[in-house]
Amino acid sequence: MNNHVRPVFQRLAVLAVMLTAALSSGQVAEKSGRIRVEDLVALPSLGNPVLSPDGKQFALVRDGEILLWPSAGGIPATLTTTPGGKSDLNWSPDGKRLAFICQGSVWVVPAAGGQPKRLTGGPIGPGDPHVSADRAPRWSPSGKWILFQSGRHGQNDLYVVSGDGRSISYLATTEFYDPRKYLGDLAVQESDGLAGGLFFPDPAWSPDGTRISYTERSREFFSGKLKLIAFDEESGRTKGVPAELYTAKPDRGGAWAIDKVAWSPSGKTLALTLEDSGWDKVYLLPVAGGQPKQLTQGESDDFTPSYSPDGKSLAMVSNRNRLEERHIWIVPVDGSGPHQLADLPAGVESDPQWSPDGSKIYFVRSTPRESPSLYVAAVSGSGEAHVLIETLPSNFTALGTAGPEKVHFKGKDGLDLVGILYRPAHYKPGKRYPTVLWVHGGPEGQDTFNFSPWSLLLAQEGYAVFHPNYRGGSGYGEKFRNLNVEDSGGGEIQDVGAAVEYLVDQGITDPKYVGIWGTSHGATMVHFAVTKLPDVFAAAVSFGGVVDRATFNQRSNRNSAIRWEIKMGGTPAEKPASYRQADILPEVPRIKTPLLILYGEADPQVPPYESQQLITALKKNGKTYFAYSYPREMHEFVEPDHRLDVYKKSLAFFRLYLQPVYGNSSTSVDDGALMQR
Repeated sequence: MNNHVRPVFQRLAVLAVMLTAALSSGQVAEKSGRIRVEDLVALPSLGNPVLSPDGKQFALVRDGEILLWPSAGGIPATLTTTPGGKSDLNWSPDGKRLAFICQGSVWVVPAAGGQPKRLTGGPIGPGDPHVSADRAPRWSPSGKWILFQSGRHGQNDLYVVSGDGRSISYLATTEFYDPRKYLGDLAVQESDGLAGGLFFPDPAWSPDGTRISYTERSREFFSGKLKLIAFDEESGRTKGVPAELYTAKPDRGGAWAIDKVAWSPSGKTLALTLEDSGWDKVYLLPVAGGQPKQLTQGESDDFTPSYSPDGKSLAMVSNRNRLEERHIWIVPVDGSGPHQLADLPAGVESDPQWSPDGSKIYFVRSTPRESPSLYVAAVSGSGEAHVLIETLPSNFTALGTAGPEKVHFKGKDGLDLVGILYRPAHYKPGKRYPTVLWVHGGPEGQDTFNFSPWSLLLAQEGYAVFHPNYRGGSGYGEKFRNLNVEDSGGGEIQDVGAAVEYLVDQGITDPKYVGIWGTSHGATMVHFAVTKLPDVFAAAVSFGGVVDRATFNQRSNRNSAIRWEIKMGGTPAEKPASYRQADILPEVPRIKTPLLILYGEADPQVPPYESQQLITALKKNGKTYFAYSYPREMHEFVEPDHRLDVYKKSLAFFRLYLQPVYGNSSTSVDDGALMQR
């Protein structure tokens, strides 16, 4: 970890010593029975459980190894004990083997136990490390072939490898770009650093294994073109030219794209999500050709359809009726009304998996007070669901803080907005509290009734925590999501300012002690906040954010650069006003808020150059800041020590500026002692 602390003012140097001393000495440890900051890093992971073909067990990854967990309950068995993290588990059709990704290659391991075998060993390609190796293995229905994606040649390609590893064949390329068309000459010079992307082709086998569907993307049809490859089972090669089934309409915000596509058991129909109605809806598309038919209706988002074994119904995830939640719904393909799988309190559900006989659905669920856990519910029954694998430690279940609530507020222009409010522990009406705004990323994210341990910890520490769902986010339809097109740094940051005004007007927030925290585009929003609303925030934490959209487009991965060029309305030369509004560097002299800047040194999504530009400008203008970079980390931090350090520094920073300590009559000579509360 590297740090850059501006050494100009003596007071700032003292604060830096206080911050470092408090964190290095472990003085942020909490009282017994409370959440400690260390608990945020130590939470067990559910590990993306995948049901076996016979429905008797789940395969999942925990602590880098594959476990087999009985679906009826019981003690899990450890399947692997080999070096390297495992991911992308996929069962063979007979349930005897598992394919997975480890060290950038496809491997298989017998489900009964034994030594894993490496099937591929292609070179790591240029560009974004997230997509530069082999990934996402999928067994063919016969069990002879494994379909996988690879970035070994600098773009996303589809391959198959035989189950014994003796034969490998290239099938198709799923993205086609000329970097000169969207980034200019600099992109040609730096093209090796621009490969990769945010969207994936999600290839899927037909039930008989003779065809493969996938989504192809280019600058011209960025929302996706659904295509079909004919596959020869004997040779492992394609037959003829891929057929084009459907081209999605362009999204003027560059954010929407064809996602998961599901084959019907008959192989005659594909279920997919389209946004032709202004909302994400499930459609049915004939494989033989024709136009998609809309299956679901209404002003809500429906996505990730999955066919029942008999082909008569689909399971989908939807926010219908409650836009800040996600629940599993069952939709008959004959067009009759959908029904919710389980009648459960506010939460977020995902990843529905049918039992082999179609009588049950397994799914992942989390709530504001429950980390992701595995549930099961009967498809036609009482609406009850039962937990199979629970991950939440007991100190979270015993928390005395209240659960969050949904609140409505207005934007500066009267736009209806929603936020998620966590009141501080032992909240007393009429008392004003220091407040932290947690601003989601994306910007097409959405804050929901999901598990947020960081918010729970801040509430425990006496902060009100507010998650504003500002314009440009998902969950409220296409129109709302694209309100920030050609307006980055405009209406969206005014929505954040309106959220602070709402909290102050409600008597919850002390206007002198308002902080803001965000990652990715949330961190970009932090940068907008301290420059465009310089008198609002007393402390700001930026975790991997953009400062200049033009330089970001030059250095980010390829699909990210295209997406943002679309969202900005064109290139910097074509839309100079849009890019000027999204460039905070000229406005750094306006900053009054102390900043804590955190970023990964290997981040391909928001390259480190963005944070470094900000650090240079802050130093030049004599601003108060702390900056820390973390080696080896990309956009999402994975090393536990680094994640813990981020939480500790952020918590100490907020204590320093939002909960100042006065008049303690302390005789200690240790500056860090004042950080302990």
